[in-house]
Amino acid sequence: MDNDLMSEFDGEVEEQGAAVPIAEDWRPSSAAISFVTDSDTVACTVAGATYAVVEGDGPPSWRRTPFTIPRLFLAPDRRVHEHSVGGVPIEIGSRWRRFGDVQLVTVHLRVLASSTGDDRIDATNMLYQVALVVSPAGGGMIRDYDTRRAFDADDESAELRLRFRRRKIYAVGHGMAADWTVSDGVCTEVRLEPVPHFVVPDVETTAFEDETLEADALRLEHLSTLDNNADQVLESLRAFVRRFGTWVEEQEGRIGSFGPDREVAGRIVSRSREAFVRMSKSVDLLGLAGNGTLREAFSLAMAAMRLQMRQAVFARDGVRSEPRWRPFQLGFLLVALASTVDDTHEERGLVDLIWFPTGGGKTEAYLGLAAIEIFRRRLSDGPAGGGTAVLTRYTLRLLTSQQFQRAASLVCAMELLRRADKIGDPRATHMAPFSIGLWVGNEVTPGSRKDAKSALERLRKAARPEEANQFQVESCPWCATPLLPRFRSPRPDDYGVKMVGRDIVIHCVNSACEFADDIPVRVVDEMLYEEPPTILLATVDKFARLQFRPEAGRLLGLNTAFRQPSIIIQDELHLLSGPLGTTVAVFDAVIQMLLNANGSTPKIVASTATIRASDEQVQGLYGRPVALYPPSGLDDDTTFFSRPVTSGEGRLYLGLMPQALSQMSATVSASAPLVEIPEVLRRHPDAGTSLDAYWTAVMYHNSLRELGRTGTLMIDDVNARLEPRAERMGHELRTVRAGRVLELTSRRGPEELPNDLRELRRSADDSDQAVDIVLSSNMLSVGIDIPRLALMLMVGQPKTTSEYIQATSRVGRGKVHGVVVTLFRSNRARDRSHFETFRGYHEALYRSVEPTSVTPWSLASRERSLAGALVALVRHLGPGLSSNDAAKDLDLADAGQRNLVDRLVSGLLERVASADSVETSDTRERIVTLLNEWDRRARAAREAGERLLYDRATADDSALFKRFGQAGEGWLVADSMRSVEPNVAVEVREPFEEGSIATDQA
Repeated sequence: MDNDLMSEFDGEVEEQGAAVPIAEDWRPSSAAISFVTDSDTVACTVAGATYAVVEGDGPPSWRRTPFTIPRLFLAPDRRVHEHSVGGVPIEIGSRWRRFGDVQLVTVHLRVLASSTGDDRIDATNMLYQVALVVSPAGGGMIRDYDTRRAFDADDESAELRLRFRRRKIYAVGHGMAADWTVSDGVCTEVRLEPVPHFVVPDVETTAFEDETLEADALRLEHLSTLDNNADQVLESLRAFVRRFGTWVEEQEGRIGSFGPDREVAGRIVSRSREAFVRMSKSVDLLGLAGNGTLREAFSLAMAAMRLQMRQAVFARDGVRSEPRWRPFQLGFLLVALASTVDDTHEERGLVDLIWFPTGGGKTEAYLGLAAIEIFRRRLSDGPAGGGTAVLTRYTLRLLTSQQFQRAASLVCAMELLRRADKIGDPRATHMAPFSIGLWVGNEVTPGSRKDAKSALERLRKAARPEEANQFQVESCPWCATPLLPRFRSPRPDDYGVKMVGRDIVIHCVNSACEFADDIPVRVVDEMLYEEPPTILLATVDKFARLQFRPEAGRLLGLNTAFRQPSIIIQDELHLLSGPLGTTVAVFDAVIQMLLNANGSTPKIVASTATIRASDEQVQGLYGRPVALYPPSGLDDDTTFFSRPVTSGEGRLYLGLMPQALSQMSATVSASAPLVEIPEVLRRHPDAGTSLDAYWTAVMYHNSLRELGRTGTLMIDDVNARLEPRAERMGHELRTVRAGRVLELTSRRGPEELPNDLRELRRSADDSDQAVDIVLSSNMLSVGIDIPRLALMLMVGQPKTTSEYIQATSRVGRGKVHGVVVTLFRSNRARDRSHFETFRGYHEALYRSVEPTSVTPWSLASRERSLAGALVALVRHLGPGLSSNDAAKDLDLADAGQRNLVDRLVSGLLERVASADSVETSDTRERIVTLLNEWDRRARAAREAGERLLYDRATADDSALFKRFGQAGEGWLVADSMRSVEPNVAVEVREPFEEGSIATDQA
């Protein structure tokens, strides 16, 4: 070994040559493009520029000299050409590999000059703004470059290959991105792009001709008359379904044209046929003579949705218009209706998954279905139909808060129909009040009346009440009036929260609003348990409280006079993957068993914009089969209900992959032009867009560490870069203001997030205090719906395509389609691959969505979650075992208790078997071990006359559970489904302090 490569220090030996070079240590000397052709000769054109030093006094200056080398012919027997441009020796070469009757060709451009180590000298030995265009010569053509596997990994892979068969990749870049030109279905040339770009078209919904029956079926005013105008409404619904059926027949007629892929095409189309059959059965169900109650419930639901949609438009735009369903929304109501309103239906166990792009109206679709079931329960079951009918669950508190406003407006509409002093629809005036509850962490909302009273007192003392709002509701869900003053007010009426007796009541501060007395919204846990709300919106984490709070079972209909909830709605299903999805799945098994306590089975509806292998994920989560809706067609992302816009307009994606800059320098270089866009637009008043659309730049990061680094760069380095750029380009200087940089991450507290969203909605057209920069983590990708945002820089490619789609779709949701710039890292293989295949990747983004997994009954999951799940079942379903001090009362020697426990265990194991049968035996063994341990401790406590609690009240209590950090005997359980590992506190000390401590310890 060469001793010069070794150095010794502190008794260690380090090999200097083994260090990984940093990005600045190297610059690429070549770029290449690979493609497949049946031609034996290709012609390539090379263009670019060189720079030479201009001698003289003053700052360094350079003179650019462009060059073009046209029509160089390359062939297997003429593989290389050497040239000199601007004194720089270069090589244009090729590599040819034959595959059958075609050849795989790689054409490269290489600088032959060696680095001198002096950047100033090297700068004149480089090529800049390089372009390489290659076309076949001699009548040949460029063939499809199949970067996919030669075989289909599974049925879904085969279906994706068939659907996106026209989205062909003709070339792959090396060091630069590949692009190509296609004319009449034939690729005529391939080329390298230093800054690739692609417009992902928007999705438009199917439109029907005016005055047709199927168009009438979309009008909510028309649908709300089903009970009194059954023949006409049913005829329009049948026309709507027939229109879908005609499309299905057209798809079926094409199956034979797919040759060896007929079976694959048949599978795709069969799902559309199944959807058609389900829709037809639902229409028939509505038409049955004995189903007057269902027709009435459907009519009331449509009336409520019409009121809600009209009011939403009026609150936003100040106009009232007649709302219509989008075709896919009405289709979903009909697909899921029969299995939702009948808990004995054969498809009740089928999970209906709405799979539609973000911003497409998924929320309204499942709220419409929920409204039908809520009214049907009240009409069919009388008082027993009250209580909680719908459980709607979200994965993030931010998403829950935003969706809460939308669902609350529907409940307000239902209340207006019910209340005789308001609209007073005779069909609903006899019903019990409707309400909606927010059940999230107690860091966000009060847990008890005492906590709520304290929160109200803090609210009224706060200088800025909006920043101290623990009740989460920011504005009236009906009229959109803010419920709190901007600054502290001595007048209680200025606050939309008040005490009425012992209860907290949220009301509108607008005296003209229909809900000036009481908005039907409840946010205090204690009040939710006492009077379960009609719709419960919760984070998935909150259901971990079932193991600690027996009174929470009332939200599931336990120990109440009401029927148990009929529908579970899970939004953003794709987020229930990995560790969170695994933990949620264990408690979902418990929830389903609790909801089956009275013999009924809940209907599960889910929604997502990005998913792959949904059948496996849903099977793991719920132990049920799944049906995706809307069913896909045979061509790309086109379905009966939606298709990419024919104009091609949409979100613009650009790719950057600097290869001679550090990530920090690259971020600065990419950010500065984005910050300048409003000033550039100011010079072009005819650009057709306002400054506001591009005023706020969203900077997305994959880690908090990267985000913190960017925050410093924005104020220092980017601002330093902007001044000389403005002077050189001749526009006004715009700098990033430190006070207008907003962080949107999990580090923001629950009281800060609503304020952050308000700041983001502030328009630059109306205020000089609009946010300049948003520094965001992946929190952005779910639940942020700010139409004014239209500009994003992705600092590094997200870890999954699903995350990439979700995050980038948060910009361009308004009138401006949006621009996304992705800053790829050249030293990361995945980033480089996506950059070099930029066009092929973006042409079919959904083709690249990766499957996710959940393993709820694996060893690690059982150790974390099974004990809590078992206790939750026994506490809620075991007579006399619910109170906190009843843990000692478990006695497996008692025949009654033993039979009960055996039934519960059998039910739980059935769900394990349906989700992951391989783990059934090990899960049974673990449950037996846990029960025996519980029985042993309970018997010992009884014999000693001591207490055994479920959850210790003091550190000295003997309890079945223990939390992270607690000592003593007990099963380790978590308050949240995210708290699956203990936290580690790290205290940073000054070096002197550390030295002192070390000395003392010695």
